[in-house]
Amino acid sequence: MLVTNAPDIATEAIRAGVDRIFVDLEITGKVERQRGRSTIISGHTLDDVRRVRSVVPKGQLLVRIDPPGPGMRAQVDAVIAAGADIVMLPYFDSVEEVRAFVDAVAGRATALLLVETAASLSRLEPILAIDGVDEVHVGLNDLHRSLGLSFMYEIVASGLLDLVAQHVKACGRAVRFGFGGGALLDAKHPVAPSDVLREHARLGSSMIILSRTFTGDAPDVKALRERVDLAREVGRIRQVLERARSRTPEEVERDRARIHATIWQAAATLRSA
Repeated sequence: MLVTNAPDIATEAIRAGVDRIFVDLEITGKVERQRGRSTIISGHTLDDVRRVRSVVPKGQLLVRIDPPGPGMRAQVDAVIAAGADIVMLPYFDSVEEVRAFVDAVAGRATALLLVETAASLSRLEPILAIDGVDEVHVGLNDLHRSLGLSFMYEIVASGLLDLVAQHVKACGRAVRFGFGGGALLDAKHPVAPSDVLREHARLGSSMIILSRTFTGDAPDVKALRERVDLAREVGRIRQVLERARSRTPEEVERDRARIHATIWQAAATLRSA
């Protein structure tokens, strides 16, 4: 999934092999949650949904709405009318909020939940029992703060994502699962982007949001092409995933232990800084 409201960048991304274009309308409460953090408030609009819809193939346009609130049903209606194929609900806490969201979507689009709070994580089993929940994505950034952790990948090393994957498999329906964001493979991070992808393969994740290391602040496709060869980078991600999915059980376990040790060390370094 790639976040953009620019039709030419969306076209380039689809050609490069990106599966979904992500238009982000979430604004309610986000300024307060993101204050002091190196994150971006998108500023996307409903008109952007309509413009991007014109260049994105059917089934590939995802729109994130605001967290649950009095205007949720009206916003769901508006984004579906504008062409959303997948509607993402962020920052929810309760079974009741999810049920209201699913009722609002009413089968007209794919209902995707973004798990970002300790409450929603704790209640995931009854939430997944709601017929009409199609997909679950775990947002590591907000969730690790909700859990009081130092480093977002502590959620991976803790086994909490293993539990999410187990709940998804046990819910009795074909629910897709994903987590986090993915950086360019050559980007410098405490946990190598290729190792993050290996954990996606181990856990059975099939969704990842490409981070802004892919697009930066590129205002148009010309600037994007000067920054990155998107098709090459998407192809490299798929190659890493293909190799990761072909590992033996012993190789998977060796990688898991190594990656989790790296995560715990990075978390300890952050706490001591």
